[in-house]
Amino acid sequence: MKHTYQVAILIPGSINDGGWGTTGYEGAKKAAESIGAEFSYTETKSPQDAIEALTDYGERGFDIVFCHSYDYQDSCARVAPDYSDTQFITSGGTVMTENITPIYVQSEQASYLLGVLAAKITKTGKVGLIGSEELPSITKTMVGFEQGVMDTDSSVEVTTTYLGSATDVGKAREATVALINSGCDIIFGNANAAAQGVFQAVDENKDKGVLGFGSYARITETYPDCFIADMVSEYEPVFVKMAGEIKDGTFKPGEQYFADIFNGGAVIYFNDELPVEDEAMDAYNAAVEQFRNGEIEIDIGEY
Repeated sequence: MKHTYQVAILIPGSINDGGWGTTGYEGAKKAAESIGAEFSYTETKSPQDAIEALTDYGERGFDIVFCHSYDYQDSCARVAPDYSDTQFITSGGTVMTENITPIYVQSEQASYLLGVLAAKITKTGKVGLIGSEELPSITKTMVGFEQGVMDTDSSVEVTTTYLGSATDVGKAREATVALINSGCDIIFGNANAAAQGVFQAVDENKDKGVLGFGSYARITETYPDCFIADMVSEYEPVFVKMAGEIKDGTFKPGEQYFADIFNGGAVIYFNDELPVEDEAMDAYNAAVEQFRNGEIEIDIGEY
């Protein structure tokens, strides 16, 4: 009897957040289509939601469950041993077993490059960063961005705010307005679904000269008048690759998969409506070459 593959994804929030959730959902759906698999998804709001969903997919015999958050790895570690026929793929993390495999996207490289641009573009000398929660997958992008600023112009002031929530749009908007009121004219948001509040606040203050950098989706297409560039982690190619390997039996579980700015895993998309001045692009391109030559090291702390 021919095996019908089943693929699922867990999302920390909404598949319609226009960022992290949306790109993960679309990538997993494409991976399922690529191997002719049935597809399912679950939006979670708590660790218990994740455990229940993972257990349900394991009980139903799903072949692949993409767990689209660093924060899911503990839940996977609890559930995966009971379902050896299911491969659990985490977006980030360090837990590696015979059926838990993490994907590490070096998004801190991409955020560093945005920091380089921010240092060159700011008129006030103040840059604001908004993160959802102090999770390594979020903090590493904040650290990368700040280092990019500091390596470019150490006189620029960088203020980072963590919301303590990945879904509170209103809180994100208020935090962004507070940064703008303190003089920040460049804003970077990496806050999952809550980031919509960041984007809205930047748009509402664009007449004051406030500009933004987006994350995990083409925010520049939604707000072309005030967003300079987007940092996007392209999970779809690696999701599709892993699904194909699992189906054809060449997959090597428990080995971390890497993606970076050179293999299409961490991508910067520029907004043609807001072209970057030559001086800023020269600094950006110089930093890319420094990454290529191994001259830049980013200390993201414990991951």
